[in-house]
Amino acid sequence: MNDTWAAVLAISVAVMALVQVSVLIGLAIAGRKVAQTSERVVSIAETTQQRVEALAADVRLRVDGVTQRVNAVADDVRGVTTRVQQVASSVSDGVQRVEESVRTAGERLSTTIDQVPPSVKKGIPAGLAILAAIRTVQQVRTRLRAS
Repeated sequence: MNDTWAAVLAISVAVMALVQVSVLIGLAIAGRKVAQTSERVVSIAETTQQRVEALAADVRLRVDGVTQRVNAVADDVRGVTTRVQQVASSVSDGVQRVEESVRTAGERLSTTIDQVPPSVKKGIPAGLAILAAIRTVQQVRTRLRAS
């Protein structure tokens, strides 16, 4: 393989790696937004649960038949709250899996770069772009962990 084809191969590998890293970053951002939305839904569900329980206490003083119905609603709200909390936990796990995928992609990218011949590495400014992409991924992961 001559140097021209090696350079073309190296550039195409670098572009594919950048595309993969970009997709993974997008998935991580989307997963984070879904997790935030799930947290809001859990908060709303918990507030609703508290209000329903307060109503149940008032109704219990007046009519036993109505109390039984309200308790059933409260139980349903608790079930929904539990399910929403499970979804939030599941989304959080998904975000962690995306972070792991981003880290793995970075490691594969590093391994691929190490396999490119030194003569090709010297003349390709795309290497700088790859390093910038890796730093960006690391910064995104740090920000996701911080928040």
